[in-house]
Amino acid sequence: MNNVTKFRGKTTNRADANASNSEITKRIYLLGVMQAIGPVGENILPRAKKTQAVLAYLCLRRGERLLRGRVAGIIWDRSGEAQARESLRHALNDLNRTGHWRLEKDHDAVRLDVTGCWIDAFEIPEHSELLLESLYGISPSFDQWLVGERIQLEHRWQTRLEKELNGLVAEAAAPELRAAAARKLLNVVPTHEGAVRNLMSAFVDLDDHAQAIREYERFQRVVSTSLGMPPSEKTTALHEAIRLESRVRATRAARRTEHKAWNAGEFSGEKDDLAGKETSGADTAQQVQPSIAVLPFRNLSGELTHDHVSEGLAEDLVEALSRVQGLFVVSRLSAAVFRTQDRPPVAVGEALGVRYVLSGSIRLARDQLRLIVELTDAASGVPLWISRIDERFSDLLEVQGRLAETVVRSVAPHVRSAELKRVRVKRPEHQGAYDLFLRAQENMHSPSRAAFESSEHLLEEAIAREPQYAAALAWLAHWHVMRVGQGWSPDEAHDARRAQILATQAVECDAAEPMALAVQGHVNAYFHRDFDLALACFDKALQINPNASRAWLWSAYTYAWIGEGSRAVQNVNRAMALSPYDALICAYSGGASLAYLADGQYARAIEFAMRCIRENRGYTTAYKALILALMLSGRETEAQSPVNQLRLLEPGFTVQQFRRRSPACTGTLGERYCEAFARAGVPLSD
Repeated sequence: MNNVTKFRGKTTNRADANASNSEITKRIYLLGVMQAIGPVGENILPRAKKTQAVLAYLCLRRGERLLRGRVAGIIWDRSGEAQARESLRHALNDLNRTGHWRLEKDHDAVRLDVTGCWIDAFEIPEHSELLLESLYGISPSFDQWLVGERIQLEHRWQTRLEKELNGLVAEAAAPELRAAAARKLLNVVPTHEGAVRNLMSAFVDLDDHAQAIREYERFQRVVSTSLGMPPSEKTTALHEAIRLESRVRATRAARRTEHKAWNAGEFSGEKDDLAGKETSGADTAQQVQPSIAVLPFRNLSGELTHDHVSEGLAEDLVEALSRVQGLFVVSRLSAAVFRTQDRPPVAVGEALGVRYVLSGSIRLARDQLRLIVELTDAASGVPLWISRIDERFSDLLEVQGRLAETVVRSVAPHVRSAELKRVRVKRPEHQGAYDLFLRAQENMHSPSRAAFESSEHLLEEAIAREPQYAAALAWLAHWHVMRVGQGWSPDEAHDARRAQILATQAVECDAAEPMALAVQGHVNAYFHRDFDLALACFDKALQINPNASRAWLWSAYTYAWIGEGSRAVQNVNRAMALSPYDALICAYSGGASLAYLADGQYARAIEFAMRCIRENRGYTTAYKALILALMLSGRETEAQSPVNQLRLLEPGFTVQQFRRRSPACTGTLGERYCEAFARAGVPLSD
């Protein structure tokens, strides 16, 4: 019917689209919120909830003749029989009076003529919605009946769609057809394990491994939210196999390209460094990020009972390394195949498609433990770091966790150092998007303004080479925020606009990239003072990845600005625990200083501000937090030195400028800060 006006939020399916005026006069939507639409698009749903329940019950019986006592007893189960029948009589009269519903009734029974009615519950839905979601709670008997109807309906849909999908799989149909059938089944049963595995396999057959991995991650979020459990081992194993194959293929392709470049004389670095380099355009930035495998640690104790210690340590290391931003960690199960194989790191790297291998041995004797750990460049076989750690312990679980953190604190900087060395030996024309991104991050960490400014060009070049590089877009947006915060912006309005555009583009390129959502929230808070929207962005980022340290960090900044100091302290501590290896670690110390400042813990604010200054002497946020904490704690004479240092770094800084720029100045806390700056001798106006 071309003249039917659809209600917003409802999906038109094939049965609806193909219907003609002669076939259908009414459309009844029972999935989700109940709705009924007449021939010319008018709303013909009765207003009373229990009358709607009567109509829904009759519709789902598809013209069956029903006893009045049965219908009344389900909907008015708390009334006496006579009162229930009288209430039903009024409801049926209400339906009759509208002139839209053809009821056949006598003293004992009632029937709804559904000729000319299109009812969505009898079609395969395109989205999973609960049957009569808006009517749950009508009565205990109705609710019990409704639950049973929902189960039967889902079972009918599931059986039909499973048969369709299994038939396509058996026929080895085109992957596009299998993917479409699997997605239809997932729309109805979002937690269907077989459907998601078929969908992932279809995308592998389409040579789209990235989409297969994204489908798994989406499914993982669904089952975690709805069932409170992870995907099955079978589904997880398929994901790991796809992820590993994708990594191996990318690594081998990069190496083939680089060896061709080497043979052509295009590289001037040492030959040992060759295998770790990527050429621009060979792979996406995501594929060429550093990758590491943690091999099972050899148990040298001579006791099989100690195997669980080496296994537990490897598992803890995988978990800890997965929190290092930008580092791809091969799953423990994938690396476990090398438990009984004595293969050199180069062979392991080739098999697993990783750039670095972490291995070692463990020996236990009474209450003493010795750990030998080695980080190796899997391309060259050259050890990058070797360490021996001796520990006394009373609790093996506690010592495993402590050892894992100790090892990762050393591994992360060595990996980053190796990555930067690898980038520096490349000629500029051979640097890919990831190489440029890595250099930009390093320069943003520099206290030198010139180095910081150079990051803009590097990030723009990375984006030019890979326009859908969400992480680079997000970091460039962050660069504009930092430039304004540092007082280095020649045009704050321009930086604000660019940051907003770039953050939006980052989210559009990859809505599942936590950094993109986090920076969008940071931009909304810092430039637009839209704190509610900012916090919503952070929540989205953390739903995708609860360990997204930047989302925790910038949410702490936001809570500090709005004066919720205790929440700011809680979130910044979570951020620092998740990312002690971030390249811009000073941002975490600076955030902690602001959080403790907002919470009135001035001694802690001073401690973190000074730590931040040690990490980056050019980070002006730390000096501002230090001045405020000293002034508000009564240590006014000590504030003079950081005031002088701040005026050297940011000569134009004034109280008026702080009031205009700082999000904290939207509340009373900002006024206290302005008064403290004025008492410290900061000029009042530009």
